[in-house]
Amino acid sequence: MKFKYFRNLNKHERYSTSKRQLKSMFSNTEMDVLFGLVRKFEFDSRCPNKPDIVGDVVASISYSRDRTVDFSLFPLSIADYPNSAADDFNNQILLTIKQWLEGQINKPDTALLGYEELVIEWTGNEHLLHKVKFL
Repeated sequence: MKFKYFRNLNKHERYSTSKRQLKSMFSNTEMDVLFGLVRKFEFDSRCPNKPDIVGDVVASISYSRDRTVDFSLFPLSIADYPNSAADDFNNQILLTIKQWLEGQINKPDTALLGYEELVIEWTGNEHLLHKVKFL
């Protein structure tokens, strides 16, 4: 795991998780982690089936056909993302992300046609996960 970028936040912002949490969950996984490289998530223009996202995207992880992994986290307002949401992300969502990533890693080469992305949205009271495929 390589932390490629880390944007320092102002006192009114936070990330959904910490470097320490990610290291404990994904210690043996080759991936690039980007904390706040961009402030807002935007879908790639090549995305054929964009999910309907009404809340804030807190993180996204992508797995490409060359077996590279990019994990991006986005800054959020503390007022919009309470401690209970961060606890849920660390205790539940990171496990789901890990299971999704293991599923991607275990696919045979012939099953990797483009790249897949898991987008995590915070609606204000729950996390929603959106699976997106790019061919």
